[in-house]
Amino acid sequence: MKIHKFHLKLLDPMFYSREGLAGAFTPSYLHATAINHAVAFSLNIDPGNQPYIITDSNDGRDIPRYENSKATDSFYFTPARLIGNLNYFGEIVKGDGDKYIQLGYGAIKLNGVPISRKEALKASKIFSIPPESVFEGYVLIFKEEILMPQLIRLGSFRGKAELTLSNELKLSDKKIAGYVDHPVDPLITSPRKGRFVNMLPYPIVDNAFCDNCLEVYDHGKKIYIALPENYDIPTLEKISASKGMVIF
Repeated sequence: MKIHKFHLKLLDPMFYSREGLAGAFTPSYLHATAINHAVAFSLNIDPGNQPYIITDSNDGRDIPRYENSKATDSFYFTPARLIGNLNYFGEIVKGDGDKYIQLGYGAIKLNGVPISRKEALKASKIFSIPPESVFEGYVLIFKEEILMPQLIRLGSFRGKAELTLSNELKLSDKKIAGYVDHPVDPLITSPRKGRFVNMLPYPIVDNAFCDNCLEVYDHGKKIYIALPENYDIPTLEKISASKGMVIF
């Protein structure tokens, strides 16, 4: 297993709604479901289960086909925080397909004869996170042969984002409980306490205290990374031994 810090740099404005309503402000976090499934899509992992390119017989496009943020057994990306200050980018949008407008409310009658009526397109103002914004988190890679994509697509409009990974972080020989240095998905990692961040498809937890953490060194700084559940993770002895560390 390898652990890296990752950064996602937006190349296009990114919008998604916190409440599921047009005009909402985009949160300053990226959900692990968005990142993991976007990377899996870029790598063509399980293409038949991609929610944004398959349409059901009942026109169920964009209906999630996942239970949590686990997209594959090969890797796991934590939720990510925005680095620096948040400056929103306001846009006016029109578009029936994204359901930010309504075309009408049915038919009207003229001299008792029904006539279809379509209202003028209604515009909505949305607040996106601008290009050049950078999000930061951690990724655990469980299979050596994975080659991460350079670009993925995020948000309601599938904007491009550049994915970069740091050098591999150094693991210590300790597996402890503590406050982790990244937000967590409560359906993947069970925190004992923390601060809920309200966002879709379900809240994540920041400033989380978790029982099952790895102690990692990032340029000499000690940090804690929460281990995701429901993954086939090697024992700490095997992880450390593979890196030539001494087990006490």
